[in-house]
Amino acid sequence: MDNYRTKVQNRINILSLVAVGTALIYTVLTLYRDHLPDIPSFINGFHSGAFFGLELIVILFIVKFFRVRKNDAALKKLHIEENDERTGLIIQKAGSLGMVIVLVGLTVATIISGFFNTFIFFTLLGALLFILLVFYSLWIYFAKKI
Repeated sequence: MDNYRTKVQNRINILSLVAVGTALIYTVLTLYRDHLPDIPSFINGFHSGAFFGLELIVILFIVKFFRVRKNDAALKKLHIEENDERTGLIIQKAGSLGMVIVLVGLTVATIISGFFNTFIFFTLLGALLFILLVFYSLWIYFAKKI
C-alpha cells in the first residue's frame, strides 16, 4: 500500500501543478486582454466558466486524494476501485462505441455544413481528420503492443 500511497502523492503534486499552471495562464491572458483580438462576451464567459470549472474539478480531486492518503481503509478502497476489471471493461466498451458515434456524427455534420458554409466545413473536416489520425495511430500502436 505504500507504493500506492506514493502514487497518490504524485497525483496530488501533478494536479497542484496543473491548477497553478492553469491559473497562471488564465491570469496572464486576462491581464493582457487588451493586446489580444476582441472577442464576443459569450466566448469570454465560456473561457471564464471553463477555467473555473476545470479549477474546481482539479481542487476536488486534490482534496479527495489528500483525504484518501491519510486513511488506510479509504486508500485500499480507492485502489480496488481503480483496478476493478469490470469498470475498466465498461469504460472500454463505452469509449469504443462513443468513438464510433462521434465519428459518424462528425462526418454527417461535415457533409451537411458543406452546403452552408465553407469555413465551417473545413473546420469540421480538420477535426474529423485529426480524430481519425489519432484513432488509427492508437489502433496501430496497440495492435503492435498487444
